[in-house]
Amino acid sequence: MGPDPQLKWTVSCMVLVQILCCYLVRDLSWKWLIFWSYAFGGVINHSLTLAIHDISHNVAFGNKSARWNRFFGMFANLPIAMPYSTSFKKYHIDHHRYLGGDSLDVDIPTDFEGKFFCTPVRKIIWIILQPLLYVLRPLYVNPKPITHMEVINAVVQFSFDMVIYHLWGLKPVVYLLAGSILSMGLHPISGHFIAEHYMFFKRL
Repeated sequence: MGPDPQLKWTVSCMVLVQILCCYLVRDLSWKWLIFWSYAFGGVINHSLTLAIHDISHNVAFGNKSARWNRFFGMFANLPIAMPYSTSFKKYHIDHHRYLGGDSLDVDIPTDFEGKFFCTPVRKIIWIILQPLLYVLRPLYVNPKPITHMEVINAVVQFSFDMVIYHLWGLKPVVYLLAGSILSMGLHPISGHFIAEHYMFFKRL
């Protein structure tokens, strides 16, 4: 356990591949744009969210270079299209500190989610909505003040989005955003969210 010297190179390659894809998808029809967002771009973006998880634990540059990890997390965040890495770090610490604690661990579903999404159809809807719930849950379960680093993350991210839009138009931005949303919802690679975080038991 400790820093992974290869992580920064792997993440950099994924970010560069997604920037290249932004150029390649600029003239695709919307149908094929969404297809490639789901089948290819989403897989890379999902991998980047997992990399951001590891970077939040200072795996990229080690514990002695925490600030380098924070800024590298923002770099890994670029293809996701929405500012995510700094806020994830802030709330993810509580996930480990208060694992399974109601109103403290924002990774676990709320009581409402558990009671409402209780049928097969509703559970499918919950999986589709997983990206939205994952982002919004901290804001109403255990909200925290916005930090200076979150503001920097947002400025960097939206500046990147605007550069992509200025260079190649709206479709590459949609490609990135759709990939992030689709890959964290009803997608084969997002099954780990359920496997890692949620318990199932039969009520007697």
